[in-house]
Amino acid sequence: MLGAEDPDVGYRARLSYTRDHPLRSWMTGVRFDKPPPEPIPLKLRGTDEEGWVLGELWLTPITVMSKRLHDVLLRAGVDNLDAYAVELTDPEDGTVYRDFVAFNLVGKVAAADAARTRFAPGVKERMGSADIDSLAVDLDMARGALMFRLAESVNAIVVHARVKDAIEAAGISTLTFLEPEDWAG
Repeated sequence: MLGAEDPDVGYRARLSYTRDHPLRSWMTGVRFDKPPPEPIPLKLRGTDEEGWVLGELWLTPITVMSKRLHDVLLRAGVDNLDAYAVELTDPEDGTVYRDFVAFNLVGKVAAADAARTRFAPGVKERMGSADIDSLAVDLDMARGALMFRLAESVNAIVVHARVKDAIEAAGISTLTFLEPEDWAG
């Protein structure tokens, strides 16, 4: 399970994003009918405070990654990323960063093992926005996918061990990986 947290020292600058279309969602796993205009303008937030850093990955309010991470994912065999040029602007000094891409992770897989996954009590939803306390992935249902959104809870990004290993081998140490049973969302 892939996540993005602040580093041990400092914190990731936050992103401010204005939608180009009211129905565009970067979280559903569905390919866009019409791509967004490029480059997508994003403003950094929090750069007026000491200790901020640029991250390798943001999952909200829009999914953005460094070009370095994108290249690693492609080399690892991930083939379901639609990437779009972005410009991250620091409003404090006007610096524009262009070494990032917005991405749409296309495809969602219903891979939660219903018998072993612990769903939150009292919540009946089991697709799209299921409330999961502990996830068990059915590897047969994942069918060898290297990176995908979990259909039961699309905010979850599942990555194959091969992808995790490639990211770590590239020296990218700012991402969080959780075992599925330790993930809740």
